[in-house]
Amino acid sequence: MKGPVICGVDDSSAVSAVSVARELAERYDLPLVYAHVLAPGESGQHAEALVEEAATHKRAEIVIEQGHPADRLVRLAQKRQASFLVLGNHGPRSSLLGSISADVARRATCPVVVVPTTAAVTRAQSAAEPSAEGGIVRFALGQAVRRVA
Repeated sequence: MKGPVICGVDDSSAVSAVSVARELAERYDLPLVYAHVLAPGESGQHAEALVEEAATHKRAEIVIEQGHPADRLVRLAQKRQASFLVLGNHGPRSSLLGSISADVARRATCPVVVVPTTAAVTRAQSAAEPSAEGGIVRFALGQAVRRVA
């Protein structure tokens, strides 16, 4: 793995997704890219919060694009040859994934990690392996989605 961990960031699910993305980047010594996708006509006011968060990681970069979130995130992951694509999931729904995370998981060519807003990220005490409670991990196209306990 050499490509970055790309973390899709929006207001509602950023905290949990950022935590998991940072753990993956640190664990595998990968660069970290925070990606925020603006809807057409939307201003980039959220960029300041992203800059603040990115400054705390030594190899973080910020990308702000405009368009449909799933399209832009999948394209960015392909362009950067991402090792992981991390997304937040917006609260309880009738289905397991939200529309954006489900669309990205179907189309991305890299592993996609979907993190619910309630996920707790901790370091395992016996090893330096990060662990997460809650969430969905899809590791390859055509393989089953695995629920992380």
